[in-house]
Amino acid sequence: MAQEHWQNDLYEQLAMGSAAQTNHIAAGLLESLDDQRFAALRDSLLDDAHLYPGAVALEIGCGPGMMLEGIADRVGASGEIHGLDLNPHFVDIASRRARMLDLDNARYVTADCHTLPYPDEMFDAVFAERLLMHVAPIHRVLSEIGRVLTVGGRVVMSDYDPYSSFAAGPDPTITARVLASAASMYASPLAAREAPSACVKVGLYVEQVRGHLLVFDDPHATHVQGITTVWAEHASAGRQVDRSTVKRWERAVERAVSQHRFLVALPHVITIATRVR
Repeated sequence: MAQEHWQNDLYEQLAMGSAAQTNHIAAGLLESLDDQRFAALRDSLLDDAHLYPGAVALEIGCGPGMMLEGIADRVGASGEIHGLDLNPHFVDIASRRARMLDLDNARYVTADCHTLPYPDEMFDAVFAERLLMHVAPIHRVLSEIGRVLTVGGRVVMSDYDPYSSFAAGPDPTITARVLASAASMYASPLAAREAPSACVKVGLYVEQVRGHLLVFDDPHATHVQGITTVWAEHASAGRQVDRSTVKRWERAVERAVSQHRFLVALPHVITIATRVR
């Protein structure tokens, strides 16, 4: 099935960008591999999948191979690592990283997650980290995931909830309005909340749903710089608040930074589901 223009939001724009634009973002993502907060989240997702030597695993929306090393450590040389992303530049970087690590059992492809290019019952585990919020409808993606899972195989998904994210400093009411407007730029802003029920609808058994909070208190940290600016840009584009309100919110964030009251928190929802038949 051909890619439909509405299926992917901001991520589709990235996928259509130049290699230079993509590489800049990929560099930022790769830097997060050394951040203990992101590493802890990814490690928990890997543990949830119950990987074992010889297992075959797939990361959808893999970016530049964000879970490559973690999967490789768990499945070993006898296992298989597969990754899929809509962005060909990300796939190129992931493939090069696999070669640099001498991982002959890693394969990355450019494809749309609504139509996975794999046969039925191929994977023992599937990962989707911050993917579903960027695609619509999510049930079609979950149906495809269920198709390619083996019976007993697990899918582990994680998305953050933009409506309950917050930034300390600005007035909470204004922050809620700004972030709600920014959330409208995602294809499925409620994906974190809707993933469990969507899994049930496509025939997957939901084993567990839990939360994971990422907290950033240093405005000068690599992974934090510019995040409020991006939120402000998205809020303006979402058109649910006027630009003057967004500007006022940005100034409040700047004051919070100068007064050492800066804090950003991103609540993630992790859903683990299994194919039972």
